[in-house]
Amino acid sequence: MPDSHLMYEVFGKPSPSSTSLGFQLLSLDMKALTTRVRFDGKPEFCNPAGVIQGGYLVAMMDDTIGMLAGMKAGKTKLPSTVDLHTHFLRPVRKGAIEVAARLRNVGRAIIFADAELYDSRGKEAARASASLTLNPVLKPGMGA
Repeated sequence: MPDSHLMYEVFGKPSPSSTSLGFQLLSLDMKALTTRVRFDGKPEFCNPAGVIQGGYLVAMMDDTIGMLAGMKAGKTKLPSTVDLHTHFLRPVRKGAIEVAARLRNVGRAIIFADAELYDSRGKEAARASASLTLNPVLKPGMGA
């Protein structure tokens, strides 16, 4: 976890949405532009079939990609997901869930990234690819 301390310098603390998902940073490598995050697959995230509802899984992947893109962008630009394409490979039951993400291409105005989500048995259960725009962070009092 060589760069994990940097996350708190950029973000301060995890957002309420990250906290609700049980966000826990496992690793962060800004040279390789990769990260791994653990989430809680809570019983209240389950659908009537007893598996985690897909929207929660997508949120976990988006949260991981967004955090990594935000780390790369620093404090001057705000990444915003404009496209997130997801493939669900298998059902995910409650328990620990891990997401590994990487930035594939970082440009001046857009970032391309992808992520894999693993269930509590370590089996790949979903994958996503994303495009994020880089928006300037406005100073207080400046309109959009």
